[in-house]
Amino acid sequence: MNNNLNPKGFKKYFPNRNENKKNDVYDFFISADESVIYKKNKNRPSKIKELLESDAAKNDFKGILSGEGITPGLRPHIVNGFDYEEDGSYKSEFIHGFRLDLIANYELTEKLFSDIIIQCQNLLGSLEIAAAEEELFGDWALHNLVYSLKYERIINVDLEGFMTYKPLPKWANFEVILDWVASIEASKSIQ
Repeated sequence: MNNNLNPKGFKKYFPNRNENKKNDVYDFFISADESVIYKKNKNRPSKIKELLESDAAKNDFKGILSGEGITPGLRPHIVNGFDYEEDGSYKSEFIHGFRLDLIANYELTEKLFSDIIIQCQNLLGSLEIAAAEEELFGDWALHNLVYSLKYERIINVDLEGFMTYKPLPKWANFEVILDWVASIEASKSIQ
C-alpha cells in the first residue's frame, strides 16, 4: 500500500496534537463509520520499529494488542488492537469520548465531570495494584487516556506505548502518573 493513499474503507484522521508530543511514527486513518482507527507505520526510523525487529518482540506486541500481554486488572483500561502488520501497524476500536489532556477545553456538565473524576480514581487504583505487582508498563500520559462515552471508563489508546515504555521510565513512573491524573481535577472549572 502506498502511504499516500487511504486504505479501503478509511479516511485520513488528524487527532488533536499534544504540544508536548510529536508523532512521526504513524499515519492515522479512521473507518467511514468512525468505529475503527488504523495506525499505519510510516516506516521511518523509530523506537517501535527497532523493537519489532525480533520475532519475540513481534509476538509480545501481538499479545499486547489482544490484551493477553496485559495484566488482567488493567485490561478494562486498555483498548484492544487487531490486524497486526509486520511493520507494527495495527487497528483498534476508535474510542469516542474526552481526551484527558484536553479536559479543560470541553464543556462538561458537573455530573459528567464528576463521573470522569471517579473513573480517574478507578484507573489509579488499577494502576497502583499493577505497580505493586511490578506489572505496570505502557505510556500513561494524559494524551493517551480517553474517557469513553461507550464504556464509561478511562481507556489507554496507545498500544505501541506498551512496547516502548516497558519498563516505565523514571520520568513516567507511577508517582508521576498520579500527578498527571491529579492535575485533571484542578484543570477544569465546571460549566
